[in-house]
Amino acid sequence: MNIWCIQAYDQPRGKSARTYDFSLELISLGHKVTFFTNSYCHWKHTDILQEGERWRIEEIDGIRVVWLKTFPYTDNGWRRGANMLSNARRSLQAAATIKEKPDVVIGPSVPLGTGWAASRIAKKAGAAFVFEVRDVWPIALVDDGGMSPNSPVYHVFRYLEKKLYSRAHRISSTLPFLFEHVKESGSNPAKVEWVPNGVNLDRFEKYKTYDGGKSEKLKVMYIGGFGVAHDVISLVRAAHMLNESNPGCFSFIIIGSGVKKKECVEFVNSVGISNIEFRDPIDKARIPEVQTEADVLVACVTDSASYRFGLNLNKLFDYFASARPVVFSGNAPNDPIEESQSGYSVHPERPDEIARVLLLISKLSPKERKQMGERGRSYLENNFDMKRLGKKMEKLLLDAKNAAQNKF
Repeated sequence: MNIWCIQAYDQPRGKSARTYDFSLELISLGHKVTFFTNSYCHWKHTDILQEGERWRIEEIDGIRVVWLKTFPYTDNGWRRGANMLSNARRSLQAAATIKEKPDVVIGPSVPLGTGWAASRIAKKAGAAFVFEVRDVWPIALVDDGGMSPNSPVYHVFRYLEKKLYSRAHRISSTLPFLFEHVKESGSNPAKVEWVPNGVNLDRFEKYKTYDGGKSEKLKVMYIGGFGVAHDVISLVRAAHMLNESNPGCFSFIIIGSGVKKKECVEFVNSVGISNIEFRDPIDKARIPEVQTEADVLVACVTDSASYRFGLNLNKLFDYFASARPVVFSGNAPNDPIEESQSGYSVHPERPDEIARVLLLISKLSPKERKQMGERGRSYLENNFDMKRLGKKMEKLLLDAKNAAQNKF
């Protein structure tokens, strides 16, 4: 198959690796992949293209990459909206210059304009359209307080979302409980296939060994965003509690950036915590090595209704790959930590609970912590290895192609 992936924020070898990882797997299975994406990096706010370039095509690791020149931005204001619109426009323009036709076109739910552009490209080429849902826009925007359900923009987005469900020959969802929402949106839930994020385990092979650490000085690490949906401040407050009750027993490394980072840094400065180190974001490729510094890896999200469709955090799978104990603070109908018995899950926005389970982990023997991490690694290998998921994605795309031909 000739597969086109139309994206906005994923980049080859970048921080968000889903499209890149699946592209590599599909190429290994004998398919051809073209990956359209912004040249402007969503996290670093830097641009690959020069002034005057509208797009650039190059090959990276066997993937044909189409870099799109889009409107720059640094926050969630109007400039980001302009970036989304410019991505859709550039995708349509660049696709029109490529002479060959795709068999399948994949487009995302975030931003919805990019998904719409992908559906247009597919229709013009007579190709199958696969709608990839990672976040349920616009409902997730309402759940996180970024948009009112009475806003005209909400109703435009909701209309567009329903149209994309309807146009899709198949729906690839990273969320395990999307089926009922698709049905409520007027489309056939039989089109939905759960294809979660996964991990290329080859990247972690030389870094997976862990001896269990030393109970008297455990290193706790968070890698990820400081966005609206993230609850890093609860981890910071938990660090303060532990610094007060068990001074010197824990150190914290917090890596990433986002709108809520300032709040975390200001809190640390105001109370004078000395056991927290903040670091800038890192590329996805560095995660396996950096995680070797940790004894415990933490993921924290807010108590948001947006997780009612299920949880599929990239960082959890990266954490499992490093074979370390994991602490998750959140609320979702599925719980990979409990399923894998690889750590502890606690209620969201409860720093006292995070502190409590970190103390529990510190009281385990190194052997017990090692075994806890190994259970997470085994769970990942059995369920979220990219080689397994690549074949699952291939089947979904073939089904979409057949459905397009047979008018599903």
